[in-house]
Amino acid sequence: MKLLFMTNIPAPYRVLFFNQLAKKVDLTVLFENRNDKERNEEWYKNNQYLFHAVFLPRKKRLKTLFSLLKENYDFIIMGTYATKISAIARFYFKHKKIKYAISADGGFIQDQYFITKWIKTFFIRSASYWLSSGKETTKYLTYYGANIEQVYEYHFTSLTQEDILKKPLSYEEKLKLRKKAGYNYKTIFLSVGQLVYRKGYDLLLDIVKENSFSNDVAFLIAGVGAKQEEYQQFLKDYKIKNVYFVGFKDKKEIIEYYKMADVFFFPSREDIWGLVINEAMACGLPVISSNKTLAALELLKKDYLFNVDNKEGLQNKLYEMNQKSKKELNQIGNENLNIIQKYTMEQMVEDHLNFLKELKIAVDHEK
Repeated sequence: MKLLFMTNIPAPYRVLFFNQLAKKVDLTVLFENRNDKERNEEWYKNNQYLFHAVFLPRKKRLKTLFSLLKENYDFIIMGTYATKISAIARFYFKHKKIKYAISADGGFIQDQYFITKWIKTFFIRSASYWLSSGKETTKYLTYYGANIEQVYEYHFTSLTQEDILKKPLSYEEKLKLRKKAGYNYKTIFLSVGQLVYRKGYDLLLDIVKENSFSNDVAFLIAGVGAKQEEYQQFLKDYKIKNVYFVGFKDKKEIIEYYKMADVFFFPSREDIWGLVINEAMACGLPVISSNKTLAALELLKKDYLFNVDNKEGLQNKLYEMNQKSKKELNQIGNENLNIIQKYTMEQMVEDHLNFLKELKIAVDHEK
């Protein structure tokens, strides 16, 4: 079958999914942009396109778009629904009476002006089918007009089966990795994310400034962003020695950080999903997160959540985890490994193929 997938940027986890899906279907992917200004260019460097990738040029964007849309596809999936290009495409589909699906990684229901809600409802409701990353996203889609009978849920992830550990590392194994990396601490809390206000790392800095953890506890944060210099200056001003901003790490490097850590924390003020939670669970880590992250709502027990933008809530969860024995942390990590088993790229592809088959669209055999 010929499938067109429309999306915004070539995020590595999406490219990996498209490469896997292209083994089963004749896949064309339209990317509206080559990158996101907030993302480090290193993020894209290992992308390989094993499908027909089309990037809209800066000039003649509409000409390229309509040229692509006029081709014969068995089905179309739209991964963006809030851009000018996607709006134009939707009007084209309506004019040509073409059925299509909207694919949503997530979304939060928000208090909005009537006209804002009406516009969002108009665009989401205009699809014939909807692909949802889970129950929370399904609530979002149906709130904005999706027909619950035509919503199909899939396992959203950035992981392959090979990425998921069989069991958590032992404490001795973690210590070896820490020694190799130069971190001589009994307990390490890790987070991964852009150094921007939305990620909430200022909450951690205030906690560490006001409340002393023991000298054998460290906090490692991997990522870059606009707040980097400000946060580094904060550490100097308050002579904080146990918080490390370790910069951007590629996939191979960041896995080593997951493996050496004891607990993953994620204080984000809003994340439409938060794939780093999947990744931390796949490495057998306990995870604590704000309740404004869809991955946390879908994958974690309420015991491991704290209210968004709540410094005291984050502090309490950090203290709770710090008081647990290594055996208890290992047990929680095992529970997370069991939960994350189905969240693989292979399952995500299978979910999409099953969706297409339910629509009685013929799917090619593996190439």
